[in-house]
Amino acid sequence: MQIILVVFVWLIGSAVAAEIRKPESQSAIPLKSEIIFDGIISETVYSEQYFGNFTQREPNEGKPATENTFAWVLYDKDYIYISAKLKDSEPDKIDRSIARRDSWVESDWFVFYVDPYNDNKTGYFFATNPGGSMLDGVLYNDSWDDNTWDGIWESKCRVTDEGWETEIRIPINQLRFRESENMVWGVNFERRIKRKNESAYFVMVPKKESGFVSHFAKMDGLTGIKPSARFEALPYIVQKAQYLQHDSNDPFYSGNQYRTTFGGDFKIGLNSSVNLDLSINPDFGQVEVDPAVLNLSAFETYYEEKRPFFVEGASILQFGFGGSNNFWGFNFGIPNFFYSRRIGRQPQGSVDTEGYVDQPTETRILGAAKITGKINDSWSLGALSSVTERTYAEVSEPSGLRHSQEIEPLTHYGVFRTKREFGDGNSSVGFLLTTVNRNLRTEELSNSLSKQAYVFGVDGWTFLDNEKTYVITGVAAGSYVSGTSEYMKELQQRPYRYFQRPDAGKYRIDSTITDLSGWFSRIMLNKQKGNFYVNAAIGAISPGFEYNDLGLQGMGNRINGHLVLGYRWFEPDSTFRSKSIYLSHFRNFNFEGNAISNGAMLTSNFQFLNYYGMSFQAFLDFPYYSPTFTRGGPIMKRPEGYYLSVSGYSDNRKPLVAYLSYNYSSDRMGSYGNSISFDTEWHPATNISVTLGPSISREIEKTQWVTAIDDSGFEPTFGKRYIFGELSQTYISATLRINYAFSPSMSLQAYLQPFFAVGNYSKFKQFRTPSTMDFMDFGKSGSTISFNKENDQYNIRSAEGSEFSFSNPDFNFKSFRANLIFRWEVQSGSVLYLVWTHSRANFDHPGDYKFGRDFSNLFSAAPDNIFLAKFSYWFNMF
Repeated sequence: MQIILVVFVWLIGSAVAAEIRKPESQSAIPLKSEIIFDGIISETVYSEQYFGNFTQREPNEGKPATENTFAWVLYDKDYIYISAKLKDSEPDKIDRSIARRDSWVESDWFVFYVDPYNDNKTGYFFATNPGGSMLDGVLYNDSWDDNTWDGIWESKCRVTDEGWETEIRIPINQLRFRESENMVWGVNFERRIKRKNESAYFVMVPKKESGFVSHFAKMDGLTGIKPSARFEALPYIVQKAQYLQHDSNDPFYSGNQYRTTFGGDFKIGLNSSVNLDLSINPDFGQVEVDPAVLNLSAFETYYEEKRPFFVEGASILQFGFGGSNNFWGFNFGIPNFFYSRRIGRQPQGSVDTEGYVDQPTETRILGAAKITGKINDSWSLGALSSVTERTYAEVSEPSGLRHSQEIEPLTHYGVFRTKREFGDGNSSVGFLLTTVNRNLRTEELSNSLSKQAYVFGVDGWTFLDNEKTYVITGVAAGSYVSGTSEYMKELQQRPYRYFQRPDAGKYRIDSTITDLSGWFSRIMLNKQKGNFYVNAAIGAISPGFEYNDLGLQGMGNRINGHLVLGYRWFEPDSTFRSKSIYLSHFRNFNFEGNAISNGAMLTSNFQFLNYYGMSFQAFLDFPYYSPTFTRGGPIMKRPEGYYLSVSGYSDNRKPLVAYLSYNYSSDRMGSYGNSISFDTEWHPATNISVTLGPSISREIEKTQWVTAIDDSGFEPTFGKRYIFGELSQTYISATLRINYAFSPSMSLQAYLQPFFAVGNYSKFKQFRTPSTMDFMDFGKSGSTISFNKENDQYNIRSAEGSEFSFSNPDFNFKSFRANLIFRWEVQSGSVLYLVWTHSRANFDHPGDYKFGRDFSNLFSAAPDNIFLAKFSYWFNMF
């Protein structure tokens, strides 16, 4: 049926492409004499040809811009200059908001986009506003952007009686390009006028169209550019002071309280299109704290990467995404084969002692290197190599004896990514290799970590028609992991595999193997443009596929398929400025043929003429079979249910902007959940922003997993009793962010997050019959249950006469985290950070929620405080 629908929409779905005005190529202007870089457009060179006649994309697509913009591109042997006169009929209404470097703020903006490779896929953007704020980043996959790239460049701005003016100066060696005597680059310009919600471009790409970089205007005239050798150094010093809660007799505390570290990063231009980044004793500590979360699942929590070396240019190492401008997952996304927080993670070994332990919270990285760029017109390259040191915990036994214990082996991590494009960018094929190699010397670490782990993948895409309306993207990968038989046994029991399931079919634990291999594949179809929309995919991941050593794995043993149909209205009508609606169906099976998910989704988005907006989403889950719900036990049938979400937002041009979201879910067994969040963003002044985001949720889960208890005499569930309970849980949290910009180069940021999570378990029961939803309640049908307050545990006597107990699973987790960051960019690329991090937590009164008492208990808890000063200085060695 899905294939028929795809063919059907293939025949009827093509929309007539909207016209794109393609200006004739223009030339960059070589400078014959030096210009004064001051933000004042006054030199005679500005009487020459310019880029002008901008076209609106918002609010009135295709209409001429309401205000005139004149832009020039100039160059000399060292710099590219971009200058612009931005006329404004009401200059007193120009928005001059200030934000720290690389922070977007609603304001008037001027943006320069450039494709120096002229490959119609990649590029850079440089943005500045009348307040002097600066943004930059890279463009990739034709229409995607990544603002983690930080270039070294300058801008000057001023507001005049006729509008505002800006000059941007970019060192040529900051850009990557194919050096030749007469170069042609792709360029585009954008101007944003906040009060009119207007965005206008030199080359405007209509909303019905796809792509962005591929439509850039061509700029020639770049002759005789010879980039100088690039060798940049960024040494740093970090001083940290920690005031943590500790035992006064802990012999290790004072030695770790104050730490000073040194290191440096180096960037070397191997040629005009390839860079090498090196780090010696890199500072990979992050300045911002991670948000508090409570994870009741068997799967690992994902945390966003915030360390500069890994964040910058991360898009180069992305795998499986390309060609298509939209990807849908439905419980089956492209695997994250490179989760950079694996490198430098907390040591994975443990120490079993009643004494004191000095155990590092992170693994020191001895060195790291990264190479990125284009080898030639067709091939691009990205590679990363890092070595983490052998890490020890220092132990002081009660007897006074001291010794060290290895808790993390010497490890090398590697990523290699390359890609080649064909047919003028109409298709591409790429390769990925990730490696993890450990020098294991202890039995404990050998039985808990792999010795070596590899993932090799091939991805690619191709457009199916000359108009580039349809694209197919394909991915295939294989994995190989080796280690001791004990480690392989643990690997087979992970939550995305559960080979220990007693009712498992073909895939069961093999305690003799010393390696494991598997595969992954997916093929996706996407309609890139037009009103009518279609997206479809089918994929599979084998039970043995393993990539968690350097990736973040959350799925395995799965076959997936989905179909999405939609319609987008890009033109305003009497009520809406734009709207869209999508309907989809998805199914997942495991390799035993069980339907492990089956559902439908409806989602829609609306923006009103006044720039307010709302969205609605509904999921319908049909009954399915879960091989994970019993966490290694027999498969369980799960009931049908539904999920509803509605959200809205106000006009983001206003000083006060609001976002509201409400969610509700329910299933046939009586579980339900409500959650509401309300975010506000307030700009009391052009240099101040305050964001407050409180949220609250209340959930009742009728069948929350508690534990599994061995009972060889209980045959219905294969010699184990799988205990569940009804969980009533309440979550309350809020995030407060305050940003104060003294200037575009100096700012103060505050982040605060109180978090409360309270769960009360009741109505305990055991799973009774595999492949059903049958449970047996304790306290009924001849069974008894009692609670022992002294031991804080439940005692059970089953109807069959078996006696067992389990600990009270109730919880009351409260935390408060705060971060205060002063950032001063002393000069371009050289930054001083002063940071205070504060945290406290409390666990009193598990299962009993009283907000006033819990709030008081939290702020009565003893805090941890960390103070950090970091200074890095940028040197241009050539």
